[in-house]
Amino acid sequence: MCLILFLATSGAFAADVTWDTIVRLTNNSASQITGRSGQHSVAVDAAGNVHVVWLDQRTVPYQIWYRRYDAGTGTWLAETTLTTQQANCSQPGMACDSAGNVHIAWQVGSWNPLGVGVWAKRHNATTQHWRADTLIDSTGTSQPQQYPSVACAPGSRDMEIAWFRLPDTGMYTHVFLRERHPATGWDSTIQISSAAASHDQVSVAAGPSGAVAVVWIGKDFGDDYNQVYCRRRVAGIWQGIELVSDIPLSLSQYSPSVAFDREGAVHVVWYGRSMMNTYYQVFHRERDSIGWSGIDSVSGERADQQQYPSIACDAAGRCHAVWCSQAGGTNYQLAYGQRDTDGVWISPMILTGLDSGSVSYPSITCDADSGIHIVWYDAHTGNQDVYYLHGVTPGAAISEMPSAEVPAVRSIRTVVRGVLFLPTAASLMDATGRRLLELRPGANDIGALSPGVYFVRVVSCEPSAASCYKIVIQR
Repeated sequence: MCLILFLATSGAFAADVTWDTIVRLTNNSASQITGRSGQHSVAVDAAGNVHVVWLDQRTVPYQIWYRRYDAGTGTWLAETTLTTQQANCSQPGMACDSAGNVHIAWQVGSWNPLGVGVWAKRHNATTQHWRADTLIDSTGTSQPQQYPSVACAPGSRDMEIAWFRLPDTGMYTHVFLRERHPATGWDSTIQISSAAASHDQVSVAAGPSGAVAVVWIGKDFGDDYNQVYCRRRVAGIWQGIELVSDIPLSLSQYSPSVAFDREGAVHVVWYGRSMMNTYYQVFHRERDSIGWSGIDSVSGERADQQQYPSIACDAAGRCHAVWCSQAGGTNYQLAYGQRDTDGVWISPMILTGLDSGSVSYPSITCDADSGIHIVWYDAHTGNQDVYYLHGVTPGAAISEMPSAEVPAVRSIRTVVRGVLFLPTAASLMDATGRRLLELRPGANDIGALSPGVYFVRVVSCEPSAASCYKIVIQR
């Protein structure tokens, strides 16, 4: 008899990923809200520490808050207030550089004695201190600078911030970028877009050898409806603006997110409609040194809305996307899709099963060991809180096997939200082989177990490689 472990909300796995239990990062009666999916509200440094940032409404004016998972102790540290501005702060984005420094940017969209605009803050990994707030961009108009997206180049401490705003002169919002070098500080702000059209929803990524890619939506090529555009820096030279979405029939496209893969190719995801469907779907397109690939449908042709995707690529050559999916219901749930090393998107899966409240603006990043890190916010407990989910893909670092007291592992799985589904009776053991619980067929609540490595042995099977299964429960 074989044992199969199912996710609490899905009967099949879209890809070979080990998912841990969802972690609630905030628990406050006020609302906590992450940045847009293309801004990325989660980052991982080279030491495996996880960093999460959000807008918090528990004080007025609203401020930017932060929380970190310490890989050395295996614990989530306490929440921290990062800003004390005299106006509402919102829409934070973040990234980590190769030295482990954390870079955060946010917008202040109302009157502030210190300046209205895009602000940035940096955590020094050596001194373990946050540096002072820095005003990155401000104009003489009352129009705010919005949705700053942050990126750090692999193997470098260079940092990019991209955003959009209305210039002091002109009637259209444009995309801007500013770069910081550790040796020389901040470069001058440059304007990335140029068309006489409004621009919105910016995302930036940094690749090898100083490569940069910025994406946005607009009507740059005279379109009647918003499309996704990209501008890249290659070998230090900014290339021309390129149309990414290229979807006919004047159908609007929204919310792009961009990432580089290990080979230096650019990957863009967004959502919109095509002539094949009446609901919003998630699309993907790749740009290598030759040109743009065809457009992939990441979410498939589903009879419900799919929105707000975020993308990241790992060291093994896979790309991972998350987005909001109605999944046949009223509320939006967290959807996940994976593009394998052959360039094929595997069927997506739903990672949450919330009774009420919709998942909003998920964002994703990958660590050096091919681990997946996802954050979002939703109100299923009655108010908006921030949540985190970790996954492990093949090739990622996995805990060593215990002693010979436990049979060899045949399959590795984890469960979402602490519910373990079994087709037959089984025993739950710890890493030493000590029996902890007797499990019944169907749903078993294991949410009270401490984080760690556990093993499931089917009661009706003889001890063998086919009768023992490893599960990992993380904080």
